[in-house]
This record gives sequence, C-alpha cells and structure tokens, in this order.
Amino acid sequence: MKAVAVILILAVVSGCQARAVMKDEPKSKWEDTVDRFWEYVSDLSTKADEAVQGVKSSQLRRELDTLITDTMAELTIYRDDLQTKLGPYAQDTANQMSEDLQLLFNKLQADMIDAKERSTQYVHELKTMMEQNVDDVKNRVSTYTRKLKKRLGKDTEEIRNTVATYVGEVQSRATQNIESVRESLEPYVLQAREKTSEKLGSLTELLMSQTQDLSEKFETQASVIRNRLEQTAHDLRSTLEGQLEDLANWFTPYAAKIRDQLQSVREKIQEATV
Repeated sequence: MKAVAVILILAVVSGCQARAVMKDEPKSKWEDTVDRFWEYVSDLSTKADEAVQGVKSSQLRRELDTLITDTMAELTIYRDDLQTKLGPYAQDTANQMSEDLQLLFNKLQADMIDAKERSTQYVHELKTMMEQNVDDVKNRVSTYTRKLKKRLGKDTEEIRNTVATYVGEVQSRATQNIESVRESLEPYVLQAREKTSEKLGSLTELLMSQTQDLSEKFETQASVIRNRLEQTAHDLRSTLEGQLEDLANWFTPYAAKIRDQLQSVREKIQEATV
C-alpha cells in the first residue's frame, strides 16, 4: 500500500508542476532583448540626418551583433529551464520541444541578422547618396522597420505558442496519468476497505464473546463467594449461640447462690436495724 501511495503522490505532483509551468509569466529576458533590437533599428528611421551621419557602420554592426548574441543566449537559458522542468515527467516531449524551439530560434536569429545587414546598408546609403534621395532611403527604412516589427513579433509568438503547446501536452498527460492511477487503485482501495470492515466485524464479535464469557465467570465466582460467606455467617452464628447457652448454663447455679447470699445479708441488715 505504501508503494501505491507513492505512485499516486508522484502523479499528483507532476500534474501540479505542469500546471505551474503553464501559468502566465512576465515577459522573458529574451523578449526584452528582441524589443531592444527592434527599437534600435527603428530609431534609424526617426533620427535626424546629422545623427545618422554620425553613426558608424562598424559600431552599428557591433551593437546589433551584441543584441543578437544576448537574445540567443537568453533563449538557450529559457529552453534549458523548460526542458529541466518538463524532463522528469515527459522526457520525449521535452526533447522534441527542444528541437522545435531550436528551429524557431534559428529563424529568429536569421531575421535579426537580416535586419542588421539591411540597417548597415541603409546607414551606408544615407551617408553616400545625394540629398534628394535621402527621403527615399528613409521611407524604405521606415517601411522595413514596420515589416521587421511584424516579423519579429511573429517569431516571438511562434516560440511562445510552441512552448504553450508542449507544456499543455505534458499537463494533459499528467491529468491522464492521475486518472489512470486512480482507476487502477480503486479496486485495491475497495478491497482493502472490505477487508478492514470484515476484520472490524470479527474483532467486535470476538470482544463481545470474550466479554460475555468474563461476565458469566464473574457471576459464577460471585455466587460461590456469596454462598461461602452465608455459610460462614451461619456457622459463626450457630457457634456463638451454642457458646452463649453453655455460658448461661454454667453461670445459672452461681447466680442463684449469689442471690441467696445477697438475700441473707439483706435480712441480717434488717434485723440489726430493728
């Protein structure tokens, strides 16, 4: 029964922890770095021409590379953490999720690298083109940044949805496992309950039987003791009565003699006083 209880507890714990993973969480660090990346690229279309002229292509590329690297590092931490949480309950699901997430990570990384290359190209064009073409370049930058926002948003949403799908699958499995364990344990629980009831019934009958036996024994012993006491009292009373009668028979002659002597003394006293 202890082993059965452990199995049931593990099933319940797995279900609870799977639901905990599904709870809405605040925005992850990797999402923050994606947002910063897009904001950095978007600023290029809103900066004044003088500000853009001051931006070095090498510096822009380096800063965007840093944001891309940080995003991939945070995504790896995020994936490993999820795999650690899900692994004990569904290792195959956790492994498949890790593979699918890696494909989405690669897609997001490719979009970010493409944005870096395009941004570097736009900065270069703004620095080299004639003044009449600057507005055209800035318009293209603005159009691209809007598309980039949608693309990065889609990549981010796909990652979140994939995680939610796999976590939901683990939760569903945990729920099914609990139900399966409950169904498999139910016959044993009923059987144990019936055996317990039978044992309690037998114990009750045994106690009642023993109580009855003890009661009869006590009544028999009490009757014997009562009879003995009554016989002893009778014998004692008979003995005392015999002894009193003997004492009275022995004392009667002396009593009569004493009465006669007392009568003689009384007469003498009366004669002396006349």
